[in-house]
Amino acid sequence: MQILGIDTATLVCSVALVSEKATLAEYTLQTRKTHSERLLPLIAAMLSHVGITPNELDGVAVAAGPGSFTGLRIGMVTAKTLGQALNVPVVGVSTLEALAAQHPFFPGIICPILDARREQVYNGLFVPGTRPAPLSAERVLPLWELLAELEVRSEKILFVGDGVPPYQAAIRAQLGERVCLMPPEGSICRAAAVARLGLAEFVLKHDFSWRELMPRYVRRSEAERKALTCGEEGSAVGARDD
Repeated sequence: MQILGIDTATLVCSVALVSEKATLAEYTLQTRKTHSERLLPLIAAMLSHVGITPNELDGVAVAAGPGSFTGLRIGMVTAKTLGQALNVPVVGVSTLEALAAQHPFFPGIICPILDARREQVYNGLFVPGTRPAPLSAERVLPLWELLAELEVRSEKILFVGDGVPPYQAAIRAQLGERVCLMPPEGSICRAAAVARLGLAEFVLKHDFSWRELMPRYVRRSEAERKALTCGEEGSAVGARDD
């Protein structure tokens, strides 16, 4: 099987092509251009360089969240369109699980954190493995609350994700020597991990439809929160999406 992986959940735009035996290609960019400008050209360039056509794909796996609302929508729409056009299965993969899957041999627990703004993070706790086992539900919570939860544990903790750089000092101050960090290239979202987890899902089940693909936002968007606050008299016009 040849599976296309897509991850646009953060500022990183990543695409990959994997088979059962190898990662055939992976292109990852971390620039300020919008995902809508670079995602399809990145996919086209990667497939061309590998020497396969879109019709040779056996499935598409896409990071379904949590993450940037705008980034997730771009990735999901692209995956749905490819699934419909190519008549191949499409599966959504947890962004947090994919981050944890990049470190299967860590001797402790893995704590992916994505910056959710307002001093909050998207988080889940995982036991390492090629299919990480969840220790918690995926959630959004204040950083101090997460650190208080982790303070009572005894294991070493590997922090990964784009929430690490802005909060690194606070994490180290509270958890001390139990904190483990990766260099920047080992802490970003990678489409190869998304594709590999998707491939495992396709092996178990073949009838994933693009129609069933849904994002995992974890929390309401800014526009939805403002609409609820304003009630029937309010308006969400002009609200900035995450």
